[in-house]
Amino acid sequence: MPTTLRMFVPAAIRAVMDRLTPRLEAETGVRLIQEVELNPLIPKRIRAGEPYDIGLTNPPYAKALIVDGFADGDSHRAFGRVSLAVARKGVANGQIIADSHGIEALLRSAKSIAYTGAGTSGRTYLDVMERMGLTDSVLPQSYAVAGGVPAVTVATGEYELAIAPLTTVIATPGVVPAAVFPEHLGTHIDMSVFRTAASPTAAATVIDILTDHDLDDELAAAGIARFQLI
Repeated sequence: MPTTLRMFVPAAIRAVMDRLTPRLEAETGVRLIQEVELNPLIPKRIRAGEPYDIGLTNPPYAKALIVDGFADGDSHRAFGRVSLAVARKGVANGQIIADSHGIEALLRSAKSIAYTGAGTSGRTYLDVMERMGLTDSVLPQSYAVAGGVPAVTVATGEYELAIAPLTTVIATPGVVPAAVFPEHLGTHIDMSVFRTAASPTAAATVIDILTDHDLDDELAAAGIARFQLI
């Protein structure tokens, strides 16, 4: 029987991990069980005592878990950075807004905007709307949706636009990125990877593969850029 590893995976990179898991299993000989969850809920589940071997979540959550003894600090590494994006229904036409003025005009013109109420992307959206001075003009037509799938609601026609991680937008059939928030706004969503001190040696091997630069181009095509932990 192969070693079974339980891995917490943020909903924002589910599609990417679904593609990588068969290769990780083939290269390591383990069986990977994904527990897909919104980033803020991953540390809550770990703190509640749910068993796991590998975790992926936002670095501040990971660092707090390490301090409190829920994760191995020596294993903590950067995985990837995902830009916050705006999804619209349609097919790709090569025109993606990437400046703050264009994004402001796009959001002001929208009749309805969906975002994830309990996720990191939703909190980031609310924060940047305040910093851009758009709370009064844009948030009244913004709606929190459950389940971490706001882009799906655009594909079905329920909402005109959705705020979501770029990875989610790329992976959702029927929608395309209408805009990507520029780097200077600080809206990117970072994710790092770690394991427990008691996890099998194979967990360290999985982390080595996930953080190897051989994956950089494939991750970039899925909307994930590498970054350095601070």
